[in-house]
Amino acid sequence: MTKPDIDGNFVASFESYIPLDVWVDFKFALLLHPGDSLFVQFDEKKYNNLEQLLESVVFGGDAVETNRYAAKFQQLYFSNDNELAYDFQKRYDAVKEYDADQYLQYLDSRRQYYKNMYDRFVAENQPNDESKKWAMLRIEDDYYGKLVRYAAEHRNANKMESDDPWDVPQGYYDRLCDFLPIEPSMFISASTLYWFIDDFNRYVRDKMKYKETDGTWGIISPSRMFSNNYDSLMIFNTVEFVTDPLLRQIKLTRIFDGNITVYEHFRDVADTYIKEPFLKEPLYQKYLQHKSNIENPQTFTETVLKEATNLSINQVIDDILQQNKGKIIYVDFWGTWCGPCLEEFPKSKVVENELKEKDVAFVYICLESEEKQWKVTLDKFRLGGQHYLLSKMQSAEMRNLLKIEGIPFYMLIDKTGVIKEKGSHLRPFIAKDKISEMLK
Repeated sequence: MTKPDIDGNFVASFESYIPLDVWVDFKFALLLHPGDSLFVQFDEKKYNNLEQLLESVVFGGDAVETNRYAAKFQQLYFSNDNELAYDFQKRYDAVKEYDADQYLQYLDSRRQYYKNMYDRFVAENQPNDESKKWAMLRIEDDYYGKLVRYAAEHRNANKMESDDPWDVPQGYYDRLCDFLPIEPSMFISASTLYWFIDDFNRYVRDKMKYKETDGTWGIISPSRMFSNNYDSLMIFNTVEFVTDPLLRQIKLTRIFDGNITVYEHFRDVADTYIKEPFLKEPLYQKYLQHKSNIENPQTFTETVLKEATNLSINQVIDDILQQNKGKIIYVDFWGTWCGPCLEEFPKSKVVENELKEKDVAFVYICLESEEKQWKVTLDKFRLGGQHYLLSKMQSAEMRNLLKIEGIPFYMLIDKTGVIKEKGSHLRPFIAKDKISEMLK
């Protein structure tokens, strides 16, 4: 993350193999191609009003026309006149009260509202094809993202226990297939594709099967979902059930990325299915870099690594509480093989920095991972806080104790040592708001 200097100037550069959108401090998006150099100027005084902020933006350099159109669409999207953008209570009520069919009807009405906005954007601005594609994909991001999050948010809003059998009906996630096929022109909205590819795991998991020793097939249970052969199950089922060629390549790349053991073991699968150069070449180069890092680890010195090998789970928890007496404790359960876990780390680092002067402790507990890969991952993300690596047996005990069915999984503990909330929904930015309330 690049921060502006005292005069408000900032410069950011990055490698890119494809066109994509880049977000300025999670506020608004810029559309760029490999090799582009874009100048952006905006009025910092309007930073808390997105509509006014976007009106103040001036572009120079490459891709000026496309970015002007994209800014126009974002002005509409974030306008105070957009009744959906800020009606959080209505959406919360829908998540809580509606069953799956009713909620899908609610999402259809949202989608139609935004499509009407899109038609207005096109009629008033006559934008180029790339900005039109990006705008439509942003609408689809709203639809599919909320579709996937409904189950977890409905359970949370209704305070359902982990053993409550409620779930969305079979076939609910089949709607994700309506977004397909993935085409190269869609890369301009890389942020939409990024989240859709992650969300598509719900569809794959609904279809996932395992092969018994007698040759029969069965549905994968939660215990199998996080067993030692989970990576092979995900790879097999991605090949089996993700029929869109480009989506399959991207999903396999996500599985292999950063996991040297899995990549080496399934190198034949990677070579067979991952053909696009913008996926294949960076994956192989990152593999070489990860291999070098594992052979020569340089663990980040600010990280406090905890030896937990000879401790019981209760002793690990006691150690965390004793080390952080009088503080709010945010615990992150993760694994080196867990892509969604690693995706949250940059956000965790932002929250760490924002709360570093407060009585808040950040604790990261790594499950079912190899020590070398653990240290390499910590060196890559350079998180602060306290870090524990649990053995496979300890990991299983911790999962059983806290009813952890999937990771990432988070836990908030108050200053008296009482667990106030836990679950996969407590992602860093959500947790930051809750921690701020607890600090009052």
